Order: sequence, then C-alpha cells, then structure tokens
Amino acid sequence: MTSLTCVATEVITTHQKPVGYAYRTAPATPNDSGWRFLSGSESEKYMNQPTHYITCVLADFALEHPDVEPLLSHPVGSAFERADARQAFEAVPLE
Repeated sequence: MTSLTCVATEVITTHQKPVGYAYRTAPATPNDSGWRFLSGSESEKYMNQPTHYITCVLADFALEHPDVEPLLSHPVGSAFERADARQAFEAVPLE
C-alpha cells in the first residue's frame, strides 16, 4: 500500500516554521491526500516558485506537526488558519 502524500512549503519543511494555513484541495494524483500546508508568511513571489513546494508523506508530516492531526479528517474544500503556533486552527473559507 502506498502512503498518502501532502504538499508543504519549504519554509515549513526546511526552515521549521509552524503551519499557519492548511487547506485541502482535490488530489492531484492517486496518492495525494489533497492537503497543502503553508506557514502563512510566504510572499506571492515565493509561492510562484515550484521549487519551494515539498511533497511529503502525510503521516510523517503529521508526526512532525501534530497540531495538524485534528484537521486531517476534514473533506476537500476545507481550510484552516491561525495567527501563530500558540493558537488553535480556525476554519476559514477556502480562497
């Protein structure tokens, strides 16, 4: 069985910034969970660079970022944000 994947920005995966925005889109591949994770501080210029996106195994990402675990059961079209890592995620409209 193949593990489901997610996509996170390099700011989170390499620079250890906390997740500030998470959303679930329709999967791009059969193994894609559809989950996307951003710190929330990425600029538009940064987001326009495909090399800044890292595909991760979702289970491993959730182990490293346990605060996202409660979000993972939400359906495609869900989005969550928080102002900083000390706060809980709140549901927001998917932009």
